[in-house]
Amino acid sequence: MTDRESLLDTTVAEFMRFLHRSSPNQVGAVARLGLTLHQFRGIIIVYVEPGITTSDFADAIGVQPSVATGVVQRLVARDLVRRELDADDRRVRRLYLTDQGNEVAEEAAGIARSARRTQLSALDDGQLEQLRELLRVLDSGLDRA
Repeated sequence: MTDRESLLDTTVAEFMRFLHRSSPNQVGAVARLGLTLHQFRGIIIVYVEPGITTSDFADAIGVQPSVATGVVQRLVARDLVRRELDADDRRVRRLYLTDQGNEVAEEAAGIARSARRTQLSALDDGQLEQLRELLRVLDSGLDRA
């Protein structure tokens, strides 16, 4: 294994550890909204990406498509999300927030923003600028992928 591969592996491990440790901090707030963690993530995803397909939704919340279907069904049953047939491909369903779902998403997004803001407050101004630049680079890499 090269030094670069080793560095990538250890960085990914630390990043995954951070993500894992930071998620439980939101559980109480999520429960207050009456959502499971998957539903919370799902609401945020549909809020950020209206019209997302069910399969992309599954990828975004990190579950198998069969699990995502159940999450979507529960969100639809609560009148938070609606499914619409894709105009170009009738086999594809796209997800959108209802008015009620949008209200919940606004509150959920506020909870997520607040948690991340608290976490990022550990960084000084220079580190925040570096992180912003690194996130821009990572984001542009997603566009190429």
